[in-house]
Amino acid sequence: MNRFHLSLRARITLAVTGLVLLLMLATALITLEQVTREYTHILTSNTTTVLNAAPADFSAILQTARHRFLAATLIGTALVALLVTLLVRLLTRPLTLLTRHMEELPEKSGDARYLHLAENGDIGKLVNAFNTMISELEQHCMAVQENEQVYRIVIESAADFTYWQLLDGSFKFISPACLDVTGYSREELMENPALLLDMVHPADQAVAATLRMVSEEGTCYTSDEIEYRITTKEGAIRWIRHAFQPIYDDGGTCLGRRGSSTDITERKQLAEQVSHLVLHDLLTGLPNRSLLTDHLSLALGQRNRSVTSFTVVLFFGIDRFKLINDTMGHDVGDRILIMTAERLGKMLLTGDTLCRFSGDVFAMILPERESRHEAITMSYQILAGLTEPFRLGNQLVTLTGSIGIALSPEDGTDPDSLLKSAETAMYEAKRSGKNCFRFYAREMNFQAVQLLKLDNSMPTSLARGDFYLQFQPQLDLKTESVVAVEALLRWRHPELGMIPPDRFIPLAEENGFIIRLGSWVLKTACEQAAAWLKQGLPPLRMAVNISSRQFSEPDFVDLVASTLESCALNPDLLELELTESLLVSNEQQVQQKLQALKAMGIHLAIDDFGTGYSSLSYLKHFPLDRLKIDKSFINDILIDPDDAAITEAIIVMAHSLKLKVIAEGVETREQLVFLEDRGCDEMQGYFLSRPLSEHDLVSFIKSRQP
Repeated sequence: MNRFHLSLRARITLAVTGLVLLLMLATALITLEQVTREYTHILTSNTTTVLNAAPADFSAILQTARHRFLAATLIGTALVALLVTLLVRLLTRPLTLLTRHMEELPEKSGDARYLHLAENGDIGKLVNAFNTMISELEQHCMAVQENEQVYRIVIESAADFTYWQLLDGSFKFISPACLDVTGYSREELMENPALLLDMVHPADQAVAATLRMVSEEGTCYTSDEIEYRITTKEGAIRWIRHAFQPIYDDGGTCLGRRGSSTDITERKQLAEQVSHLVLHDLLTGLPNRSLLTDHLSLALGQRNRSVTSFTVVLFFGIDRFKLINDTMGHDVGDRILIMTAERLGKMLLTGDTLCRFSGDVFAMILPERESRHEAITMSYQILAGLTEPFRLGNQLVTLTGSIGIALSPEDGTDPDSLLKSAETAMYEAKRSGKNCFRFYAREMNFQAVQLLKLDNSMPTSLARGDFYLQFQPQLDLKTESVVAVEALLRWRHPELGMIPPDRFIPLAEENGFIIRLGSWVLKTACEQAAAWLKQGLPPLRMAVNISSRQFSEPDFVDLVASTLESCALNPDLLELELTESLLVSNEQQVQQKLQALKAMGIHLAIDDFGTGYSSLSYLKHFPLDRLKIDKSFINDILIDPDDAAITEAIIVMAHSLKLKVIAEGVETREQLVFLEDRGCDEMQGYFLSRPLSEHDLVSFIKSRQP
């Protein structure tokens, strides 16, 4: 047991009390001594005195002694009581201060919360224990406040609407984010907990039904994570991801459930945008090929339930769209595609589908059609709808298109076969002259297979020597001498035989092989012209056709220069024949290249003049030497007054620009006489000679020498 230690004040009080008690004892002893002395005096006196002494005197002495003792006792007792009271107060003062300090503790802060008493012993230990307790409570409160602050920051800044819902449906806690997510305040939801379910969108009530469900035991809520729409207080529609689970205490008793609602509206919208981008064309906004296939599968499934109807797949391709891109730029081409999509869209019926299949090709699905006549009617509507020019600023552009039609079930019963059949029919319409439509026929597949075979075999045929050149002479009408030859490309396929140029050259331009093929033609023609010179033939100008794609290559001028150098051919003996569309594709770039070629001494000619978009006034900007009148004008020059007038006007205007004129496709003397009378400078055609091999051309030239 701990020893009780008194403070200095307590010790002084005890010492004073002891002195008071000693004083009282001394007073009593003195009084007793006086009484004894008086009594002894009486006893030692003579008998007479004793006998004569009155009892009253003796009693007075005793009474005096008694009074003195009683007074001393009372005074001592009072002093002791006073000292004891003072001692008690001194002893209990720290406890009183501690009690008062604890009563005032809630109103104090900082250092004032601690008790400052210079006490020892158990009181001192009690004071120290109290101060230690206050220090620990301060630290604990600070930790609680910090945690509360973190909790408040997290809860108040969180975008998710969180809550604690009791078993009776009321809320014990709701986070401030409820206002941002639902439009309802915490107070409104606390007052009306049913709003949690009432705000669910009617179309999603079935999805949100788990919010009402309890566990199989019927004692607590279930757990789930669901997505649904809500209607906010302001009437806006938002997507919510709601996760919830039950809350149990340590004893396993259900206390309700906690939930968290996240606004995923933007995420849903982004997902829809991504889905739209994946399934739609970025330029026109139309469904793309993937979505087209889905719609076609659905249409074919519906057709199976109605065997009397057709599902029509219609492919529409813009004619010569590449020429538009090359001459007017891709921005104009994109605007035309958008405008075309808008026109086609206006022709659709309910349930029809229009998509951009690829490039300039659009596809239509026309389900539940009763006859082929409806497909024909739609095709005529499309072709007629393009007759009105497209206005692009101050410029008007008129388009034509080619249409391919496939019907289910006769042309295919699945999406892939139907799309392939319609596309094949469209390309057949293009080969048939464009601006028309064609129904799919099985023979078209054979032609498509041939085109694919030609496409794949071009590189091998060039390496194997299946491509070769023939040369058609060009006659000067004034001197009646052969002054030039045109190099004409031919292809003898090992399996398919002779392939016409109008069949494989467009294919080579489309797949890009024309660049490699054109380089081979240029080099081979220059080598042949140099070889003829070595054989003693008179100098012949070699005319080589250049495609617009080949000409647009950045190194084309360097290619021509290096070819002439490697063949040791004088540039004056090379003539490059260019198309009209090439001149208007990029005037500044074309002008620079033509000037560079002209500076080298090369001749420049416009091939098939009159079939493109250029005009004689436009040609004056370029360093040209010669115009070739297209054979389509020469064919009917004697029977068609318009062709005759056009040909005559071209000759006159070309001469005014100091350009020479050569007519191609001359087959009769009458045509030749007509051209000579109008001042045409040169001609080529079957009337003079068919295209010849290099050996036959040598014989032809020598046969005309005097």
